[in-house]
Amino acid sequence: MRSKGCLSNKTALAMIFKLAEAAERNWRRLNGHNQLPKIILGIKFSDGNPDLGRDKLPTLVDIAWQILFRLGFPVARIWWRLQRRRHVGALIAIHVGQSLLLLRSSYRSAWNFPGGSVRQGETPEVSVRRELAEEIGLVANAPLQLVGEVCGVWDGRIDRVFLFVLRLDRLPTLQLDNREIIGAQLVPIDDLHKVPLTGPVQAYVRGQFSPIDGGAAQSFS
Repeated sequence: MRSKGCLSNKTALAMIFKLAEAAERNWRRLNGHNQLPKIILGIKFSDGNPDLGRDKLPTLVDIAWQILFRLGFPVARIWWRLQRRRHVGALIAIHVGQSLLLLRSSYRSAWNFPGGSVRQGETPEVSVRRELAEEIGLVANAPLQLVGEVCGVWDGRIDRVFLFVLRLDRLPTLQLDNREIIGAQLVPIDDLHKVPLTGPVQAYVRGQFSPIDGGAAQSFS
């Protein structure tokens, strides 16, 4: 059986072309050079998409919690509206380079910052640190900067939200709880207008919040 010289110039060129074509498809799926800043920031990719959370499939219990959140949230909004319930919350804007970390909950279409309700006896900072650990498994050892507060009516509640800022050089691997929080993404600041955002996040992005003295939020009951 003769094998020497079986690969002609024409065949070799065709093979090289096919390999280059396949490489080009993979590069386009990663969006080429546009994804390089995310790689530098330590973001891992899975099938061309940024992978910000741990590789964990939701369990049956997780799915049950997600369903409860989706069913219960509209009912809660009606109840808050009828009761004219006042609410105090704390959110944190995590800057990684020129991007912001946004989270998607199982019961809301708009993207939000990490954070949540300030419980009785908590300060806003204690609250936001607790929410960071519960929602995405992030323990913030660096100081959190309290930049202001924003007030409005969201989800049927009269809301007062304290806004903190944390700046990171690199984003650690997140551990989403897969119940309340089911998605995370780093969005370049210039692209935030393309993403549906909650009211407090919009206020932060637009600079429509009231600066606050750090001492004014040290005690809450």
